Parts: sequence; structure tokens; C-alpha cells
Amino acid sequence: MSSSLTRRDWLRASGLLTAGLSAGMRIAKADAPMSVGQSVFVDEFAALGTPPETMPAMRARLLANENPLGIAQSAKDAIVKAMERGNRYAWSEFGQLKDLLAADELVTASNIMMSPGSSDILMAAADHYAKEGGTILTSVLTYDDLLRRAAGQGAKIKALPMTKDYKYDLPAIKAAITPDVKLIYIVNPNNPTGTIIPAAELEALCREVSSKVPVFIDEAYIDFYEPADRPKLGKVVADGNNVILARTFSKIHGFAGLRLGYAIAQPDTLKLLKPYTNGDSAVSITTLMAGIASYKDKEWQNHCRAENAKAREYTAKALAGMGYEVIPSSTNFMLFPIRMKTASFQQKMMADGIGIQTRELDGQPYCRVSVGTMDEMKMFIDSFKKVVG
Repeated sequence: MSSSLTRRDWLRASGLLTAGLSAGMRIAKADAPMSVGQSVFVDEFAALGTPPETMPAMRARLLANENPLGIAQSAKDAIVKAMERGNRYAWSEFGQLKDLLAADELVTASNIMMSPGSSDILMAAADHYAKEGGTILTSVLTYDDLLRRAAGQGAKIKALPMTKDYKYDLPAIKAAITPDVKLIYIVNPNNPTGTIIPAAELEALCREVSSKVPVFIDEAYIDFYEPADRPKLGKVVADGNNVILARTFSKIHGFAGLRLGYAIAQPDTLKLLKPYTNGDSAVSITTLMAGIASYKDKEWQNHCRAENAKAREYTAKALAGMGYEVIPSSTNFMLFPIRMKTASFQQKMMADGIGIQTRELDGQPYCRVSVGTMDEMKMFIDSFKKVVG
């Protein structure tokens, strides 16, 4: 794999789902590193990269974990207003958003680097920490953009099994740290399982091991978790620990197409990552001003979180009524085992206009469905009943 590939390159070039609409991962043994030859990395967005003329029309696009409610009206208004300044580069305006973030995260603005979504942060970390080989330590199943990029750079990926309740096994990760481990990679809440690590346990791991090896935590879906219960890892960074947090506005804020994200880390760590990303300068003035408005709009975030929870609970209950056990999710997607092969299931759902994703773990096929509107989830359930018989 070329080290220059980005997520958008994979969108255009990947053939994983173009023909068979199948996506799976073959898992390496717990005591063996996972490499490109041992695993088939999942391209999250390959179906969206399929030529439109060969793809059935989707009645419900439930495959990319997008916010179906869109962006806040306050963000729309900010975009329109910012268009008048579209001839200028965003400059001092970044300080406004960084100050807002820093105040909530208990860090300083020097601990924050902006980016177009969190993908650039993941890619920058992969490029930096894999440039001299070594091992990236993680678990499976998890979101693997960073892992795929690091493997393409020559790093070994050691992916440990998750616990029985589909969570990262932190004691196992701690025990697996060796001198060649360059980075610990954790996704919390995890994609595709939707599970979250107890805040106290994750904080304890970060404080204990980050002096030995950097800990990278992708928190793309943290906004769907109840605010009072979220891990407060900004304080861990503020206390001087070598922890990198990646955040995005693509999920609850609905900025998947606008592209805005940021990293929280030690200033020296951000300096190491900066050469691999365009950072602040890659974000447009319209997106930035929309981000400031959306971040302040707590009412819209609460609305999106509540609507997501309602649709998620409806879907989980409907699936349980058909004898399917959904992994408890704290996100805007759900994962559950199915009783037919992934390719066939995904093809039949897509033929009925329902876009979903699949995974395979130890020979067991799973469906990962994004949470759409209530109407979309009713369409999903109706289609699911037809497909599985």
C-alpha cells in the first residue's frame, strides 16, 4: 500500500465493496502481529466510492455513521455569514474555537491542533509512529484507518482480542507492551462495536503507561455518550501525560461533508505530527465559523443525542424481538451477529435500498448499521425481515 493514500484515495480506489459489497477482517492470533498479509482491512467508505451508475438507489444510507438530522441551523447561518469572508484565509478565528475547546477540556490552546476531520490526525500519527517500523498495539475489531496506514508504512500491527463484552482488554494491552511498541491505539467508543471503556479504567491506563509509550485515543463518537459520564482525558493531557486525543465534528455535529476535527496532545507531540498534516490551514473559514456556532449550540447537540438514542433503542428492541442480540452501543451505530454470509446479506439489503456494513470475526458474520431517523430505522427493520426470512 502506498504511504500517500488517504481515506479519500481509498474511497476512489478500493475494490473491497465495488463488486461484492463485502467487508470483513480476518483476525490474527493474539500472540502474533497482524500484518497486511494476515488481514483484510475494512474500508469504511468503500460502498460510497462505488460508481453511482452501478449502485442501487439507497432509501436509507445507514453505512457511514453520519448524522441524519444534518447540521444545526446556527451552523448554517454561520456558513452564510462567513461566505462574505471566503476570499480570506482563516487566521485569528482558530483561536476562538481553540479557546472554547480548551476551556471544556481543561487544557490550553497550545494543546490543540485543528484539522479537516479527525482522519488527518489518524494519518499523521500513523506516518510518524510507523516511519521506523516497530509495532502498533491495539485490539480487534476496531476502526482501522490508522492501522492500515501504519501497516502500509511497514509497522507491525499487534491486535489483541477484545473481552467477552466486546471491549478493549486494557490489562492485556498493558501486559503486551514491549520495547518495540511505538504506539497504543484505542478507539473509544469503539467502532464497530459501539462499546465504551469505563472512564476510570481508561484514565488509569493512560496515566500508567504513557510515560513508556504514547497512547492514541480516537474519540470520534464520544459526543453520543452522556456528557457527565464521558472520560475526562483532557485533564490527563493537562497533567503532562503523553496521550493524543482525536476528535471530529463529523458525527453529532453533522460535519461529515464540511470536515472539521482536532487533536489534543502535548505541544511537543503536536509539533511531531504537524509536518504530516496541513493542520489549521486545511480548514476553510466557512467550516471553521460553522464549527464555532455548532460547538456553542448545546441544544442542538442534546436534540441529536436524544433522537439518536430513541432510534437506536427502537432498532435494538425490534432486533431482539426477532432473536438477534445487539451489542449494547453508546454511539450512532450498532453491531450484531447475523445468520447469513456477509456478502449475500449486504447485497440483498442494498438491493432493497438499505445501505449497511458488515464485518466477520472468527467466522461469525456481523451487521453494522448506522442509526438513522426513526423512519429510516423502520425501513431497515422491514428490509431486514424480508432479507433474513
